Amino acid sequence: TLLKHRNSRHKDLGIRGFHVKVEGDLDRWVEAQAHQGLLPDELFHRAERYLLLNRIVLPGPTTIERQIVRICNQVHAQLFEQVFEQMSPELREAIDDLLQTSGGNQRTYFNQLKEYPPAAKISSLKRYLERYDNLVATGINAFEEKLIDTTFLHYLYRLTKRYSAKDMKRFKDHKLYALMVCFLLESRKILLDHLVKMHDQYMTELCRQTRNSHDKKHKEFRKRQKKAIDAVLDTTDVLLEWPEEEPLYKQDLWQRIDQKHLLVSIDDLRIFKRLEERGYCDLLLTRYPSLRKYFADFIRLPFEVAKGSGPLIKAIQIVQQLDNGDLKKLPETTPIAFIPRELRRSLKDQGGSINRNVWEMGLALAMKDALRSGDLYLPQSKQHVSFWDLTLNESNWDETRQTVYTELQQPPPHEVRAVISAQFHDSVSEAKKRFGLDNFAEINNGRLKLKRDDKLDVPDKVSRLQKVIDAHMPTIRIEQLLIEVDKMTHYSRHFVPIQHHQSRPKAFYKSLMAAIISQATNLGVVSMSASVKGVTVDMLRHILQYYIREETLIDASAEIVNQHHELPLSAVHGSGTLSSSDAQRFLIRADSLLSSYYPRYYGYYEKAIGIYTHVSDQYSVFSTKIISCSPREALYVLDGLLENNTVLKIREHTTDTWIYGNRVRSLPFARLLLYAAHSGFKGSTTLPYRQIRRLRRPQPFAH
Repeated sequence: TLLKHRNSRHKDLGIRGFHVKVEGDLDRWVEAQAHQGLLPDELFHRAERYLLLNRIVLPGPTTIERQIVRICNQVHAQLFEQVFEQMSPELREAIDDLLQTSGGNQRTYFNQLKEYPPAAKISSLKRYLERYDNLVATGINAFEEKLIDTTFLHYLYRLTKRYSAKDMKRFKDHKLYALMVCFLLESRKILLDHLVKMHDQYMTELCRQTRNSHDKKHKEFRKRQKKAIDAVLDTTDVLLEWPEEEPLYKQDLWQRIDQKHLLVSIDDLRIFKRLEERGYCDLLLTRYPSLRKYFADFIRLPFEVAKGSGPLIKAIQIVQQLDNGDLKKLPETTPIAFIPRELRRSLKDQGGSINRNVWEMGLALAMKDALRSGDLYLPQSKQHVSFWDLTLNESNWDETRQTVYTELQQPPPHEVRAVISAQFHDSVSEAKKRFGLDNFAEINNGRLKLKRDDKLDVPDKVSRLQKVIDAHMPTIRIEQLLIEVDKMTHYSRHFVPIQHHQSRPKAFYKSLMAAIISQATNLGVVSMSASVKGVTVDMLRHILQYYIREETLIDASAEIVNQHHELPLSAVHGSGTLSSSDAQRFLIRADSLLSSYYPRYYGYYEKAIGIYTHVSDQYSVFSTKIISCSPREALYVLDGLLENNTVLKIREHTTDTWIYGNRVRSLPFARLLLYAAHSGFKGSTTLPYRQIRRLRRPQPFAH
């Protein structure tokens, strides 16, 4: 029979059935994987691979899924219990307070921690510093974070962030407190990142305002200085032309020169001289009292420095001692090497003593730059940690070095020079052969000249045909377009909750399409609910809160890009291996930390944000990021390439970031560094420009 024949074939091939013993082995394997922080969705695919590698017949998907969910629930319950037991009674009491409203505030502190910060101002900086102090006061720093896997910790944070305080109170104590601990640990990292960005934005804005005031004042006194110079020159001419045999008295001089005008001119020259030498510093110091309103608390954050930046941490400690009253004045050994050039003239008084206001303002500016470069960092933060903590360490490199060169198609270290030299000569030879085959490029007087092809003439028949096609192209409503594309690509299947279960609320598909349109067209949920029958505001908010998230949007977009890549017409435009990136700027009225001034397009009073997109040569967008207009766009070039989750195999990338992009692209052993970044970076893949600039040839590759 067919059954006997199948069993015989399985026996010959060494394939086993899914019996009780195999089920027990799978239980133990899944439990070990779950303890490493893997979630049921990922475990399902790994379990199938595990069974196939062990030559075991796959059972029905429902059987594996039930088994994985059962074991994961057990493991998670054990983990929640371990976290609960490690918590101190004070921490539990503090968590209870976070879920309650107090002081007449209608929102709990738990909800406040979810907010994205507004633009950096004194009030917002003080408010977020206070939130950080309150978070630390819960005793979360004493909790052992290593108990929870990093990936699982981030998952629980994202899950908790979706719940309200009312939802949290429905859970049992073990789960409630474990979720809140994970939320507080991640919130501490994010709060520190926000505070660093807010300090950076505040100091940048402070310098911008000071520079504008200085330029305005400088322009005013520059005109007066020209007239003052004429008055002084006239006086000098009178003195030089005065006869030597005649005595010179003041009254004689005042008869030839307007005394009042001369004195005013001398004052103008002195003012202009100080404006040239110390004007910027003087104006900057007028803002020192405002800086101190938050800087005294900001400087108490748990900063650490990279090797070679000892003076900076010493200066931070000195300010803390001054604020505590342990020091009465700046000591003679106070470090000043980090003070910016514009403040150095005013740093010391006539007696040689350091002006604390100038020195502390210089420290605030130096901290801003050092936090950008990584010389100063916060170990408890997410993005502003030590640069080398984000990359592969020596042990990880030893484990992966054997496969890296093959995977990236790179030569071993001892063959690099020979391979690069051979590639160079091959490219030159190929270029010589092809150079004379067309007239696109030629060399005149030692310079390369490129020729643009003449514009092709468009026949009248083509124009008429285009008009006929345009006239017969039907208009389509946006919801119909979304539904039609979904029928072809099934991108809507990626909009799932964080837990990845397949349950759906009432009228899910209709609510999903309406929610997407409400955000894409900026209508909002209220206007959209009034425009769609059977869809309420609460239904749209539920979809936006649990189903439409950054990661689900990325997966859905990748699905569309992948399906688009398979279309025959896509190959007409390109192979999908070439891409380009650029940013668009949009005016923004909301108060946000991301918004910044962009005078080139929006003047000096309107703020904007940037949307940075990566587009392939098939005209598909495989990466979109909301960025600030302040930093250089070159910093985000690598992000879109490293985070590409589509089938597109990008091998070449073009951008208009000019010399700043060259700093990124000219990294030594760039592909190996990209591999290290992709494999080992725990936070954002955005490398600070100053960190990139300081990189040299990586030493570990030569080991």
